[in-house]
Amino acid sequence: MRQHMIGIMIILLFLGLLMPQQVMAATEGSVTDWLTENGDEPSAPQEEPAEVGANTNIFFLLIKLVFYTIVVVGLIYLLIRFLSKRQQKLQHHSVFTPIGGTPLGNNKSVQMVKVGDSLYMIGVGDNVNLLKEIEDKDEVEHILSQAEDQKSGFSFMNQKQAGIQEMIQASLKKQRNKRKNVWDDGDERDDDK
Repeated sequence: MRQHMIGIMIILLFLGLLMPQQVMAATEGSVTDWLTENGDEPSAPQEEPAEVGANTNIFFLLIKLVFYTIVVVGLIYLLIRFLSKRQQKLQHHSVFTPIGGTPLGNNKSVQMVKVGDSLYMIGVGDNVNLLKEIEDKDEVEHILSQAEDQKSGFSFMNQKQAGIQEMIQASLKKQRNKRKNVWDDGDERDDDK
């Protein structure tokens, strides 16, 4: 993985160096030389600088902008993936497994931690306090299954999707009833005539 990432970075570096760059350099001396020459009066410029936009190609600049944006976003993505994999490796080797937590206020929260076959509810604030130890295997399994459902996010999506489907069905039923009432009223008027 590292060799692959290093190869990509080297290719991107060469591509960046191969693109032509425009560099404007001072023709005579430095700023200090210019300020100290003839006392307080600066000397008149001997040559007028060329316009910045005269030799630039807008299309080429846009391509460079898109290229460097993609490079930066790609590097950020690779960095995030690298850090997340590193974090997962550290968590798997740890004796403690964080299950979840809930913030209660400024720098205060309740955290659930699994150690062995037991769960511990810990209050975290100015001090760390043990609130409850859960050793019952059924309760531990129930809490762990709920935490897994919340992490996967599928239960939330299914509940949300079911709610949306119910809303759509109710709306369609209401529209059908309105149409039925309109047609029934129209038929009754035709019968009265």
